[in-house]
Amino acid sequence: MAKSDPARGSGTDGRSPTGDKRRLLSALEGRSCPTCDDGGTLERATYKGNAAVICDACGTPRVQVWTASF
Repeated sequence: MAKSDPARGSGTDGRSPTGDKRRLLSALEGRSCPTCDDGGTLERATYKGNAAVICDACGTPRVQVWTASF
């Protein structure tokens, strides 16, 4: 029998994978970009069709989240 992965939000722990993704994006939004020297700020955007947080100055994606398709 396969073990469930608590990090995936199996539903039995009350967490939603979609909610976890939103919280991650919200936590990073507004922070300084650690990549660029231009003092960019991380903002929510779409990157290659995925929800993401990217730098408004250099365009570097810091996080992108996927939705599994079966």
